[in-house]
Amino acid sequence: MLWMMLLLAAQAGAPADGTEDPLHFRPATDPGSWVTTDDYPITALRDTHEGTTGFRLTVGPDGLPRRCEVTASSGHAELDDATCRLVMQRARFETQRDDKGVRVGGTYANRIRWQIPDDYLERLAQSGFRVDEARRGLPRAPLPDPAMVTLDAAAHYPPAALAARQEGDVGMMLSLDAAGKVIRCAVTESSMVRDLDTAACALMRSDGRFEPALDSAGTPVKSEVPAVFSWVLPRTAGATAEPAHRKFPLSSPMAATMTIVVGADGIARDCKFSATGLPVGLPLEGNPCDMFGGSVRYIPFTDAAGKPVTRRVTMRAETIVEPEPGRGSSVEP
Repeated sequence: MLWMMLLLAAQAGAPADGTEDPLHFRPATDPGSWVTTDDYPITALRDTHEGTTGFRLTVGPDGLPRRCEVTASSGHAELDDATCRLVMQRARFETQRDDKGVRVGGTYANRIRWQIPDDYLERLAQSGFRVDEARRGLPRAPLPDPAMVTLDAAAHYPPAALAARQEGDVGMMLSLDAAGKVIRCAVTESSMVRDLDTAACALMRSDGRFEPALDSAGTPVKSEVPAVFSWVLPRTAGATAEPAHRKFPLSSPMAATMTIVVGADGIARDCKFSATGLPVGLPLEGNPCDMFGGSVRYIPFTDAAGKPVTRRVTMRAETIVEPEPGRGSSVEP
């Protein structure tokens, strides 16, 4: 999850009337709840802005904040603005009285550290949703809203699939409008369970939230996002249940081809790679061509006379789904 931490304990300040306050101006609510994991400004996430914002609150006699002042900027206006906006909304304090028993106000100072963890997208995937990084094409692509980290797949699990203990990964193409709202969802790779496919798109249309893509001028534009939603049965500690049923990982035809030329000088060049039907559960990590070339020099191929020659190397991989020989498509008893 996103980390926003209050770094300093409450600091008593001078009361509103300027006299010295011998009492600590204590929060009545947990300062850790003033900024939650869903509050990171989406523009700061997109631009990877981090920093620490120092603030001072002027607190009224009723324990409510009256004014927020940024005492130390994070260096990013969106983080500073979010700090004051959130603490003004959520901070509450115990009322204080002077030696005559009259309620008085005062000040409270603290800092909030805004930090994006490196594994933000991994944590997002734990909610069931993940963006297909291998197929993102826009230079400033849409960014999932932090609230999607808290998607509760169990609360949306299709009852029939839950009863049948069915799991699966649903590949989708999400169409977004210029505000980042999901306006269309198409299943590109089925989980082989219709209820799971249907529920994944329904969940994206109802709860999918994105910061929109931007064009080169910084203007929000419509876009498409290839994504995957993983339905995983809720696990109960210590419980024994029938194993989950899910799609076999290699259920769809798939083909991949890579060609590369190795010159008589031992230099690899002109590498080309193509793949079709890559399963959702087996994401392609980069391009295999990246493993070759560069400054590496290989031992060249030779002809029958031992003379170095140029050769083109081709590698092919294929998945074929077909009936078992001699059995056709019938189901065994």
